[in-house]
Amino acid sequence: MMLFVKDLSIHGPSGPIVKNISFKIKKGKCLALVGESGSGKSMIALTLMGLLPPQLNPCDYSESKKVNAIKKAMIFQEPMSSLNPTMRVGEQIMEGAMTSLKLTKPQAKEEAIMWIDKVKIKNAKTAFLKYPHQLSGGERQRVMIAMAMIMQPELLIADEPTTALDQRVADDILSLISDLQIEKQISLLFISHDIDVVKRISNDIMVIHKGREVESGKTSEVLLSPQMAYTKGLLAARPPKDKKPYRLSTIDDFMDNKVYRKSEKLQTSIGSVILEVKNLEKYYSKKLILNNISLELREGETLGLVGPSGSGKSTLGKCIVNLEPVSGGEIKYRGRRIEKMNSIEKKRLSKEIQYIFQDPFSSLSPKMTIEEILCEPMEAHGLHKNKSERHKKITELLSSVGIENDSRRKYPHQFSGGQRQRIGIARALALGPKVLICDESVAALDLSVQAKVLNLLNDLKEKYGFSYIFISHDERVVNYMSNRIITLR
Repeated sequence: MMLFVKDLSIHGPSGPIVKNISFKIKKGKCLALVGESGSGKSMIALTLMGLLPPQLNPCDYSESKKVNAIKKAMIFQEPMSSLNPTMRVGEQIMEGAMTSLKLTKPQAKEEAIMWIDKVKIKNAKTAFLKYPHQLSGGERQRVMIAMAMIMQPELLIADEPTTALDQRVADDILSLISDLQIEKQISLLFISHDIDVVKRISNDIMVIHKGREVESGKTSEVLLSPQMAYTKGLLAARPPKDKKPYRLSTIDDFMDNKVYRKSEKLQTSIGSVILEVKNLEKYYSKKLILNNISLELREGETLGLVGPSGSGKSTLGKCIVNLEPVSGGEIKYRGRRIEKMNSIEKKRLSKEIQYIFQDPFSSLSPKMTIEEILCEPMEAHGLHKNKSERHKKITELLSSVGIENDSRRKYPHQFSGGQRQRIGIARALALGPKVLICDESVAALDLSVQAKVLNLLNDLKEKYGFSYIFISHDERVVNYMSNRIITLR
C-alpha cells in the first residue's frame, strides 16, 4: 500500500467543502477522481500537497502524518499560469531539484536537460533556455511534468492535465504520464472530468459530488455498470460516438428521474449559401497559417471545423468576422466580398456574424455587470428604441439561456464557468445574428455543463434558424453538433 487517506474533510467559511472522503492508491497504480466542477476534487489534491488557501481548514484525517511524509509532486491544469513568465523553463525545472534533492547547480542543470529530453521536447538544450511563452501548450505541459518528475516523487497528482489540449497533444501527454508512472512505479492521483481519459489511464475510480463520495471501485466495473444515478448521468452526458439523439442527457435528468427523448435529431432545413470562403490564405510574419482554404456555410447549417492546435481554426474564424485581415483569397457574405464592404456594410456584418469565445471569463469585462455587458452592443448598433425596450430584451435574452433575471446586476466573477458561457452566448444573441462562430466554446466545461450548453445551442438554432461554424478538437462534440465537417491540418 502506498497512500491511504481516511475520513478527509475540508471546511470553508460557508460550510463543508469535502466530507469524509477515504481512498487508497497502491504503488504503481492510478486512482481517478471524477466529478463536476466544484465537487471538491482539486481541494483534495491541494490538501495532500499542503497547498490549501489559509481560509480553508482540513480536519485532522487519519494517516495524515504518513501522507505528509510521502514525497509528492503535482501537475497543474494550466501551465501558463503555473510557470513563471520571467524565468527560463530550465531554471524552473532546476529549482525543484536543488530545493528537494539538494543538488548543486551543475547537477540540477544536467538533470533538468535529461528530463526535458525524457518528456520528449525536441532540442533539450535549446528548450532549456526558452521562456514559457516561447513554447506550445503541449510543450508547456511537458515542462510541468518534467518539473514534477525531477523531484523523484512517490506520489504524482495530475489535476486536469489535458483539458484544454487538442486530441493529438492530449494523447501524447497521457501516454507520457502513464509511461513514467509505470517506469518509476509511482502512485498516481488523476483528476479529470473526461471519462474517456479516465478509462484509459486509471485502475480505480472515485466519483465525487458536492464533496461526498458517490461511487468507487475498479474503473472498468464502475464505467461499464454504474450503480448510482449521478454516475449514470455523468456518463450519459457525453455525446455518443455514432448517434445524434434529439437531446443530450444531463445529470439533472437522472437525479430527477425525468423522461428525455432518445429519438434521433431531425435533419434541419438547409437553405442557400450565406457565407463563402474561397482559396483563403493567411500569413503571420511570413509564416503561412492558412493555405488555400475553401468552404461554404448554408442557412440553418452547422459546419464543424476540427484540427489540432496551430492548424488555423481560430485564425479562420477571426478572418471571417474581419478581426484579422486576409493575405489572399476572398470571403463573401451573402455574395458580397467583406474586404470591399463600405463602413455601413461592415457594421451590418459585425451585427450579423457573432463570435462565442472559448474562455468567457477573459472575454467578459470584469468591471461591467451582466446587464451592462448585454446592453453595450445594442447601444453601439442603435437597436431598440430606448432603455426600457433594451431592458425587456435583456430579460428575454437571459431567459433564453437559462440565467435568472435577478442576476443581471451581478458581475462575471459571481457566476460559474457554465453560467459565464451562457452569458457569452446571450451577448452574441443580443444583436440578432444570422451566423454564430463557436470557438471551442465548450472545451473547458465539465460533461454535465457541456451537455446543457450543447442542448441550448441546438434549441436556439431551432428557434432562430442560426447557422453555426462550430470549432472544436473534440470529435464527439463536433460529430454530434454538425451537418458537415471540415478538417484542417
